[in-house]
Amino acid sequence: MKNFEYKKIKFRYVKIWSNKWNIGFFIKKNKILINEGATSINYSQQCFEGIKSFNKNKKVFNLRTNLNSYRFQKSSRFLLMPIINIYEFIIIILIISKLNKKYIPNYKIGFLYLRPLLIGIEKNIGVKTSKKFFFTIFCTPSFYKKELILLISVFSERTQKNMGNYKIGNNYVKNIINNFYYKKNGFNDYVYINKNIFEEIGTSNIIFYKKKNIFSPINKNILPGINKFSFISLFKMKKEILKIKFSFKDINNTKTIISCGTAASLKIIKSILYKNKIVKYKNNYFQFLLNIFFEKNYKKIYNINKWIF
Repeated sequence: MKNFEYKKIKFRYVKIWSNKWNIGFFIKKNKILINEGATSINYSQQCFEGIKSFNKNKKVFNLRTNLNSYRFQKSSRFLLMPIINIYEFIIIILIISKLNKKYIPNYKIGFLYLRPLLIGIEKNIGVKTSKKFFFTIFCTPSFYKKELILLISVFSERTQKNMGNYKIGNNYVKNIINNFYYKKNGFNDYVYINKNIFEEIGTSNIIFYKKKNIFSPINKNILPGINKFSFISLFKMKKEILKIKFSFKDINNTKTIISCGTAASLKIIKSILYKNKIVKYKNNYFQFLLNIFFEKNYKKIYNINKWIF
């Protein structure tokens, strides 16, 4: 099976909001029937999350679900949609993970990817918020790629500004287009820039390692990645520096660049094509960190940091 693709598994969770939330259900059917005038398919009124569920020694645990819940509420409010109670959100994630336990790979090779999704479903042709919403959490197994190195990246400007810190469907349309054209021309991924400033690699956050310090850009265009902050905090020790701007002139002096995301996990960048020049990077130090992050004392480290649910 490929590292990240949809696969129908047994259970998913659904509930509907119409002035208030109704009782939710765990069901087997994986089809959604909504009106053709729904705001989610006409005006992109929808948000989602990505959560990891791991299996170690036949015990299931989830990574930092509370942060996903906060971010999901933030996106919902931004799009004028009802919020899901944080405690309820975490409990549902725990239950759906255990119901689908047999589909969770060993933590050394992969995880169960959980997708909470909230969409407007009321029949509506005018540009206004829906009065009826559908919430679901479905799951699919995901596997790590054995090769953690991207070959080459190129650059792309964002079409919308200051919305990247919300996990909403509208932000990912440009990624669909970029993935098709750049990969068709032999590139593994692409870098989002804003006035010559690095922001993200495709759908993933960027982490730079330079002079024994860790840098990562932050602004309103960049999704506050849970995987990124988890990785950085593991190796903090007064070395972490969050830098708002990281320009092209810095890439020649950077020792290592990696990308990280929920589904993409962590990948080392081998080289970047910049102004008809290929800039290459070393990976020995970060390869060591990645090995620790993926394979060494997973649950022990997360328990210490209170990341396990």
